[in-house]
Amino acid sequence: MLDAEDVFFIFVIANFTLVFLFIGTQLYFAYFRMNEILSSLSHSRGVQLRLSFMGKDPFTRFLVLICVGSMLTFYKRSLKGGDLDAEDHQNFPGSLRRMIKLSYMAALFAGVLLFILWGLGKYMGWLK
Repeated sequence: MLDAEDVFFIFVIANFTLVFLFIGTQLYFAYFRMNEILSSLSHSRGVQLRLSFMGKDPFTRFLVLICVGSMLTFYKRSLKGGDLDAEDHQNFPGSLRRMIKLSYMAALFAGVLLFILWGLGKYMGWLK
């Protein structure tokens, strides 16, 4: 039978697995789908502003992808603020949009879950 500490440990391992899956999908997007993403969002001001500091390294590519993910996930706010072009949003490939939104929401969920698990672990005395 599993006690509370075992369930906590399982959730922590699952959370870190989700984080590593997110990093893997971001690497895939950064090096294999980046040209498609950037060409689909060529008129969007939010992407154009961030292109100047995108290099070949994964960290700057991750930054651009996280910005693109936030613009596509919270598209109403991005359209209202002018970061996302309405025509770019309509013409963006649907399957790619779903993959980016899913990975972005999974990362947000993993981040929130990490803080919840940390707080629970501190409260219960399992973390020092």
